[in-house]
Amino acid sequence: MKIENKRHILLLSAVMAIFIILRVFGLSMPYHQDERKNVSSSSSISDAGAFFAHPPLMQMIFVSGNFIFGSDNMRVIPLLFSVASVILLYFTVRNRLGNKTALWSVAIFSICFYDILGSLSPDVDGAILPFFFILAAYAYDKLMSSGGLSARWKWLSLLVAALLIGFLIKLSFILVVGTILIDYVWSRGKKIDKKEILTVAEGIFGFGVLYIALIYGIKAAYPAFDISIMMGHAKQFAAEGRNWTQIIVQGLKAMYYLSPLMIIPLFFTNKDIFKKTRVFFTYFILGFIFYFILFDFSRGALDKYLMFSIAPLSVICGAILSDIFIRLDSVNKKQMIKFAVFGVVLSSALLALNFINHSTPSLYPKTEWFGKVVHLRWNILNPFNGGSGPLGFYVSFLFIAISFIVSVALGIIGLVKKEWKMGISVILIILGTSYNLVFAEEFLFGKINGSAPKVLREAVSFIGNSPQIKNILTYNDIGSYELSKIKKYAGRIYATPEFEDGYRKKFEEHIANGGNFLVVDIPHINPKSFYGEFFAKCKTEFEARDKKIEAKVYSCKDDLAK
Repeated sequence: MKIENKRHILLLSAVMAIFIILRVFGLSMPYHQDERKNVSSSSSISDAGAFFAHPPLMQMIFVSGNFIFGSDNMRVIPLLFSVASVILLYFTVRNRLGNKTALWSVAIFSICFYDILGSLSPDVDGAILPFFFILAAYAYDKLMSSGGLSARWKWLSLLVAALLIGFLIKLSFILVVGTILIDYVWSRGKKIDKKEILTVAEGIFGFGVLYIALIYGIKAAYPAFDISIMMGHAKQFAAEGRNWTQIIVQGLKAMYYLSPLMIIPLFFTNKDIFKKTRVFFTYFILGFIFYFILFDFSRGALDKYLMFSIAPLSVICGAILSDIFIRLDSVNKKQMIKFAVFGVVLSSALLALNFINHSTPSLYPKTEWFGKVVHLRWNILNPFNGGSGPLGFYVSFLFIAISFIVSVALGIIGLVKKEWKMGISVILIILGTSYNLVFAEEFLFGKINGSAPKVLREAVSFIGNSPQIKNILTYNDIGSYELSKIKKYAGRIYATPEFEDGYRKKFEEHIANGGNFLVVDIPHINPKSFYGEFFAKCKTEFEARDKKIEAKVYSCKDDLAK
């Protein structure tokens, strides 16, 4: 497809270069918890069959990827899918909304930290499923705009294939199937008749039959896939007794990852933009209902599942900003420069917040963290880690909170004073870009608050070169992949109050067997807790520190640990 505007080509090339640069440095990041499990389990078909609890294509992708790239390079798989996603997203939005909106959308997609994280996570939610959603949207648009019968069959075949493959990777892809169906019925409106309704119903039935046939067909050809494990995993999210605190915390975490740049522009949406991006709005709304209302995902990694929102929000916000800047040639250039200068100054002031003195509250008791927030003592470091990764990094809560407050205020001002909307958008873009870059920098390098991967590598090197250290229990399962490779991994420690009694016995047995402990202190362990007091009695064999993050290897003799 020809793109005539050379300037547009240069801008698109710059966006793609930024996309790659912001991700390539993360390929060597240590695997953490579920990341390590996905990688380790995909090293053999038998392990994959016993571990992966999703439809068969997920484990087949990971087993194949492990065979091709090796266990140490599994982050290449989501990155390749993410590169394909940003390219396909450009053409999908271009076909629907034009060149400028497509460029805006992929630019937002490229710098969004949530997608940087998803592009490097060896799982399916951050890059693989979004690719098949975008592919389905692309095929759907082509189907709806094609005239000839042969063309319609071609695009329908691609649409069905994308939906089937996505659904064969993870059951949550039912959201995309529902999105396409709802948008089709909505677009037809009153034109739809009984015959067409019957045709749609037959198509849904046929899709279901074909899906079931493929599930059992793959099972026959690939016996490692276990249907009962898949169904058992799916049923746990329908159980009662959801943890609303966990849901709220994970939802806020996803908002932090999305940044004000992916949220505040929604203030400026209108009916025309909604109509043009309806399929993306539908997907986003359905996902919200699915993850927050219909099922209980408080038991899972909700912040990982909410990565589905990145692609639709990129398109919607791209369309909004493109619409705002469509009259850029007719505005007062000097006034826009003033808004830009103000945005740079304001962004610099917000960035400076990261460098004031911050405390590092422990994860437990959680009342300490909430107490500081309620009493406006926001100069605290917020740890970002989880069961599905990443390893862990800190960002100033003061920086996050003030960035959102300022951005919301700017959004309200833009709604009230419509003549300032473009200038306000300029400021929001500058603030949002710097916000995302702070997250990306701390995740990849940790130059402000410290790098957990750096101190972990130093600690693992010491452990590997110390023959007297035979086995290691590691806090928060940090370094389990690296310790397993040198055959010194003995298990994990989760420093939660409810598990104290069990760990007292486990620690005694581990010490009796001559074991050592590794603590990379993120999130921070409360020094007054059982765990903090326990390690305070131990001898520090090795210590590495990078700003606010430290790693220690402990030797805990019986007389010290009691």
